Amino acid sequence: MTQEPSRVLLIDDHEMSRRGLEAMLSTAPWLSVVGEAGSCEAGLELVTDLLPDVVLLDIRMPGIDGLACLDAIKRLHEPVPVVIVTLYDDRAYVLEAIRRGAAGYVLKDASTADLLATLNAVADGQLAIEPGLLRDALTPTSWSAGGVPGPMDAPTDFGLTAREIEVLWRLSEGLTNKEIGAQLSIAEDTVKKHVQSIIAKLRAADRTQAAIIAYRAGILDGVRPPGR
Repeated sequence: MTQEPSRVLLIDDHEMSRRGLEAMLSTAPWLSVVGEAGSCEAGLELVTDLLPDVVLLDIRMPGIDGLACLDAIKRLHEPVPVVIVTLYDDRAYVLEAIRRGAAGYVLKDASTADLLATLNAVADGQLAIEPGLLRDALTPTSWSAGGVPGPMDAPTDFGLTAREIEVLWRLSEGLTNKEIGAQLSIAEDTVKKHVQSIIAKLRAADRTQAAIIAYRAGILDGVRPPGR
């Protein structure tokens, strides 16, 4: 049975950018652009109506900007993975987007190959974020006063098993399911099941949010797998 293409929604206030992204995505038969919007408000309606697999979201838009729009998407009953699209390699914006739950980001001058690689990873349930950048985004000491909330009042392990904590630590390092499986000598499908369980137990929307919750709850304090 042929797998259905991953359904992508574009939210960008510049029509030229949307046309360019659509042209790049059209080169991949496993992707299908199902809708586009020029504002966050219109985009939110389409997310609800179309239930896309991935949203490509411009970070700088008039009215409700990309970061606020990302927050709104994550609050939906059926949140979807969001890949931020930015014209500028602005570290502050990218870090804040990751903290708020972005599954990846691409620059607007990225090659078609880079864009497709990012979407392929995200559509497969991975994070398309450089490990170093992910660590910086999730380090509590780097959070601004107006950014991600501080630690929770009381530590909790959310009922995670020892194996799930091992997987969670590596997930927070930006490793893919395949890489985690190789380190733990377990099948990739087994890792995927652990990740799904972790997300459910932490009541997170996705992998990024799971890592943020873990840091806030102190679950990963002092956790360092062998060899690290």
